[in-house]
Amino acid sequence: MSDLEPLLAFWRAQDALFDRVETTWWGAVVSDARFPRIQEPNYARVETHQAVGLPEIEDALLPAMRESGSAPSHVVVFSPEDQTDLVAAASTRGDRIAWDLVMVASGNEVAAPEHVEEVSELDEGFWADHRESARLFDVSEEDTLDQLQALEREVLIPAGRRWFAVVDGDRRVALAALLVLERTAFIAHVATFPDARRRGHAEALTRRLVSEAMASGAERTYLLADPEGDAVRIYGRVGFDGIGHLASWLSPLER
Repeated sequence: MSDLEPLLAFWRAQDALFDRVETTWWGAVVSDARFPRIQEPNYARVETHQAVGLPEIEDALLPAMRESGSAPSHVVVFSPEDQTDLVAAASTRGDRIAWDLVMVASGNEVAAPEHVEEVSELDEGFWADHRESARLFDVSEEDTLDQLQALEREVLIPAGRRWFAVVDGDRRVALAALLVLERTAFIAHVATFPDARRRGHAEALTRRLVSEAMASGAERTYLLADPEGDAVRIYGRVGFDGIGHLASWLSPLER
């Protein structure tokens, strides 16, 4: 079993939470008309190691995106090293290719910092903090922020997603989320507010989430990181290793 197979199992299980999953020989098209502005439930998942062309993917993807109301088409490639022609075709026509480093931690116990708290009450204060933290990921449109929070309330939290925070005085200064599916954990939305950075909060959050993942029975914990970002070193100190890359891009529905 490759190191990416548990992550794919997690990804498929998460996709199954959304309204429609149309499987194909090369992967799947996922769509959910409740959240047309959010990429996570509206995209094509390319997981095959066999060569597949961009027109074939878009023949399945574009009708689903039009039906769900999603403005861009979004493609995620799990084995870009096997899909060089596909990635090159998207790049050549003008799509900007985004790269994520896949990192995994498994087998090693991690001490959980005591000052990282699980968010037990998802009250108005939490949702205000969540909204502001989402802006740190370049999400600025109010409609998109509304749908992002609806996705949490209606899908991810009911599926078991848990939120953790570093609290300094009377305010949360950092947030992160953990979801375990198929005995695989995934850490997302690790965000520290600008005035509280460089104090070790991201590392503390990650340590707590890995500890919680192991306590929940997860065999591995994954996250995605910017290959050129400082966070790679932080995650490395917690015990994460880079094992590969994902490639993705957004395209307008009509060219």
